[in-house]
Amino acid sequence: MLRSMRLFAFSGENRLNTFAFLVMLFVVAIFHWNTDPEACGSDPIASVRSAAPMMLASIPRPIPVKAEIQLVLEQVEVPEIAGTAIASTAKVAPGEPTAITEPTEEVIPSLEGAVLTGKVALKASQLQIERGKQFLSNISDYSAQFKRQERINGSLLDPQAMNLKVRHEPLSFYMKWTEGDKGRQLIYVKGQHEDKVLVQIGGVAGRLTGALALSPDDPRIMAESRYPATCAGLMELTKIILQYHENDLKRDKGVICEIRDGESFDNRPCYQTSIVYENPEINAHYHKSLILIDKEYSFPVCVKNFTWVEGKAPAEHGDHNLIESYSYTGLQLNTQLSDNDFEKKKYRMR
Repeated sequence: MLRSMRLFAFSGENRLNTFAFLVMLFVVAIFHWNTDPEACGSDPIASVRSAAPMMLASIPRPIPVKAEIQLVLEQVEVPEIAGTAIASTAKVAPGEPTAITEPTEEVIPSLEGAVLTGKVALKASQLQIERGKQFLSNISDYSAQFKRQERINGSLLDPQAMNLKVRHEPLSFYMKWTEGDKGRQLIYVKGQHEDKVLVQIGGVAGRLTGALALSPDDPRIMAESRYPATCAGLMELTKIILQYHENDLKRDKGVICEIRDGESFDNRPCYQTSIVYENPEINAHYHKSLILIDKEYSFPVCVKNFTWVEGKAPAEHGDHNLIESYSYTGLQLNTQLSDNDFEKKKYRMR
């Protein structure tokens, strides 16, 4: 039977029909193979990859995200700025782990028994005095013996000493001179007497004239002081020093600093900060500053500042170039000062 079919299909005019039929059957088979629908739940992407590898080879593959970022970085030109260091992006080999560097904070060594120099010393001094400022803000009042000596209009005045009482809220001062204009008294209470300072000079003249109400920066006050009367006290001294420290820490050169342990003042252990300015362009007022910081309280208890001599650094420091000196001794903290401690009648001021 098969023999009869072969003879019929490939004989005479039937040969062309048979050939055409076979071609059509081949095309239908190819079409069905490439368009066979997938069953539900199958992986169409896997089906395409296995069925048509040549078709995928002609489609550009997407660049991986990391490689794309690296490609962009390699095409970016980093500008160079004069005097400024710019960090560049290092090329990392594929698969190599990248270390993440975090900024480290400057560690200030312990001051116990130590001597520090440079910016580390300046920063250590700043931290100590900031603690002192916080300590002062947590006490209500204090009493002390305050001594000062200042250079006014080029002339170094005689030392002045006074008993001092300070209350922080409301800001209040009482001073009585024990050296200088002995017997002089001063009272200031914020919000009272039109925010003026009551001053009664010492001796018989003061009893005759009575108390004068003066503005804190009255010329008669500034003739004997480098600062207004309301700048008295430890808190204001602490703030002024901290401002100088902050400015000095911003400088890259021209400031030489040292802080050392082992000093004492008024029989109390202290740190000593020494700051030297190289020229008047760095600090027009001071060539050298010496600050004694109480170790327990962390605030300054003695400050001496020396100025320039004819615009130059002196070979030695002494009275010839001392510009200001302040000290506090016999400190008594939280003495429960009351409004009565800042009233004229208590001190027989007229």
